Amino acid sequence: MKASRGIGMGVVVLVVIIAAALFYLWSSLDALVAHVIEKYGSQTTQTSVRVLSVDIDLQSGAGSVNELKVGNPKGFSSPNAFTLGGITVKIDIESITKDPIIINEITVQSPYVVYEINKSGQSNIDALKKAIAQTTGSGKSAPKSEESGGPGVVIRKFVIDNGEIEARVAALGGEPLSAKLPRIQLNNIGQKEGGATPAQITGQVLNALINRVGPSVATLGVDKYLGKTLDEAKAMGSKVGQQVDDKVAETLDDAASKGKDSLKKLFGN
Repeated sequence: MKASRGIGMGVVVLVVIIAAALFYLWSSLDALVAHVIEKYGSQTTQTSVRVLSVDIDLQSGAGSVNELKVGNPKGFSSPNAFTLGGITVKIDIESITKDPIIINEITVQSPYVVYEINKSGQSNIDALKKAIAQTTGSGKSAPKSEESGGPGVVIRKFVIDNGEIEARVAALGGEPLSAKLPRIQLNNIGQKEGGATPAQITGQVLNALINRVGPSVATLGVDKYLGKTLDEAKAMGSKVGQQVDDKVAETLDDAASKGKDSLKKLFGN
């Protein structure tokens, strides 16, 4: 009797422990997701990645990530390269306990990008792209079982919309220029792999974002300062200024010559 009572008590204790563990995981889910974003984001970009807060409702599958910031590499003045203010998430609830986990949609509204060319002529976006290529092997990262030990993720639809770019060039005194970031949509991320790892997803999304920034800032004409030191850029600016001065002088001389000819004709000389 005592033995059966002891077994019964053991089962009760085990159930309580399991219930407590599940409650802890449930109540800590937001913090766990934030930790995963910061951990794999920082590893992939080799910069600081921080999240202000995460809010996920497993009953509805709706979630949000607030103020995700991707730090700038060393050697650049702005603290962040990307600020993703409002991110909404829609999760397929039935896939939560499966592999891969399915995320139906992620939407990033009004991201803010700082594109910077420093005194050495290097851009922060190129530096980030190089770091991502190094850590993900240009998109060929380790299998999910080796890298994260958890289930993979498939994202059916990933949208970045209404983005703004601020371009700063050291050679121009750091005065900001602005451009629009075109809408970006990625479909079925991780489907081919049977579920992507956090690093793979981070790499694919950031690469897509980075690849759109370059053509956008090119319309501002700042790409001509890439690879130019501060002195070279200033010399280039002086050369352009001298060319303008010479052209103005040439135009004035031409106008004066024509005016002189007109006066000669007027007075019959």
